[in-house]
Amino acid sequence: MMEQKRTITLYGADRFSRGALDNVTLQDGTIILDDVGGQHVLYGCYTSPEFSLAPFCSLNVSWNAHTPAGTVVEAQCRVWAGGKWSAWKSFGKWSPDYPRCSIRSLGAADEDRMVFITGDTVTIAVSGGATALQMRIFLYTDNEEITPSVRLLAASVRPLQWNRQRGKPLNRKTYLPEYDINAHDPSFGSSMDLPLELAALMNRYGKDVLPEEIAYIMADGATASCHNAAYAAAAAGCMGCECYQAWMDLKELRSEVRQGNALAVELDGALVGENNPVWMGLYGFEYDESVNADYMLLNDPFAPRGAVARTMDVEEFERRATGRVLVLHADFQQIECCRPLRRTCTLKPGEEPGTWNFAFHGDPMPLPEGFDGWLAASPRGGPISATTAGRKFIRIERTDDGGIRLPDEMLQPGARYTIFAVDADGILWVAELQLPN
Repeated sequence: MMEQKRTITLYGADRFSRGALDNVTLQDGTIILDDVGGQHVLYGCYTSPEFSLAPFCSLNVSWNAHTPAGTVVEAQCRVWAGGKWSAWKSFGKWSPDYPRCSIRSLGAADEDRMVFITGDTVTIAVSGGATALQMRIFLYTDNEEITPSVRLLAASVRPLQWNRQRGKPLNRKTYLPEYDINAHDPSFGSSMDLPLELAALMNRYGKDVLPEEIAYIMADGATASCHNAAYAAAAAGCMGCECYQAWMDLKELRSEVRQGNALAVELDGALVGENNPVWMGLYGFEYDESVNADYMLLNDPFAPRGAVARTMDVEEFERRATGRVLVLHADFQQIECCRPLRRTCTLKPGEEPGTWNFAFHGDPMPLPEGFDGWLAASPRGGPISATTAGRKFIRIERTDDGGIRLPDEMLQPGARYTIFAVDADGILWVAELQLPN
């Protein structure tokens, strides 16, 4: 167990072993379903110890897990408030290919009136807040041959009385790719900011993932958006990264950047004309001692391409920041990942001019009927981008028979494109296309 002020992270055999194992066991530092006679049991649960903390008013839980097709996990928590334990609150079953839906509980039952949950956040409605928490996570499979595996379980709280520390000024900059919301899938509206920043955080470690690959495996069906930060951390976890939510003050943000880490930070949406909070990347600090000017270096995904990098005065940041942060550190080593999942395809000319059909290993592979993912073409031979997500993308259409159609203005002799299709399960289909001269 590790308790650092407001955030608790559990991972590895030593920390997990202090909790209760029910139909689950520890293997290579992860929690998996018990094996009985060579077959896994269908469900089990890990329950953490109870953690005492200074009074807090809200709570966020995160998990990182490998969930092969046919498996899901479900994180829950409860709090000690008003002299008793609350009911367990669920964050919904999660897997990349499962219809994820967060749970909204407003505490209608007597035993629940002390706390309620909306999406990724538990809020304490009792005077004096809560003073302890406990987590548990259920593992499920519909195939006795396979099991999910949980690598990390974390909780972070917002103190009722939070004396935020500023820390010492810092001059430190890290690398963070710049992605703007207008260049990517508009399906999720302004909530695409979080997948954009999460992709930037992963790509700085060489992952080269598309924001759309993340968006479609973290989208919350209950809200039709990508602003569930618990699901964001889970999506990064299934791609092999260590990721969790935390409540941090300025001093802790400086410490992370000093160690070479970039972060996603949540800010007041009014900053960019949005009603809901928005996410930006934090990649550095600048301090001008001569005029005592202290600045944050941010990536603003709502800015136009080429103007994403943004400098903000520390005082304004403190006014705008909610305090909630998405932390992504170096990858776990030698672990199984269920995403990204990619199919390198070929394209065969369709029956109509300007149309093509996908093929995989020579077999036709039409886009499914009702395809509602992301479909785009990226011109080849243009400006070089360090990551695929930084390329120029042009939206294209699905044909009635499951192929693709390019608009007439793209049908230039000899033109070359990379075609991308991300389906509702976050699976990427990619193919190269060169038009005849």
